[in-house]
Amino acid sequence: MNEKKSVRSIPSPHTLSALLSKNPQVVAIGEEYVENIVGIKAKHLIYDINRNLIQNKDDIIYTRTPTVMTPAQKKVAQRCSCGRHRVFPKGLDHCLVCERQHYACE
Repeated sequence: MNEKKSVRSIPSPHTLSALLSKNPQVVAIGEEYVENIVGIKAKHLIYDINRNLIQNKDDIIYTRTPTVMTPAQKKVAQRCSCGRHRVFPKGLDHCLVCERQHYACE
């Protein structure tokens, strides 16, 4: 049996960090040193949910990027004047990021 290791099956800490740093739903909250298999220490960031942006589980839909939206979400998504392509919360004419930053995009 040929079990090929790849980034898709076993992501490295560097790969995970690169993916998480591009996600608006998470923020870096600190860093730690991690020792790899050969004893070399590397600094890795520690991530958490962006709790200023996501205050309950329903907010996740409004902060998803187009690449991870479902087809139904893509149909109702709009481009905010700030440039983000998001599903807008009911009753708002701007994205949740603009709403939580206490200003409407202009």
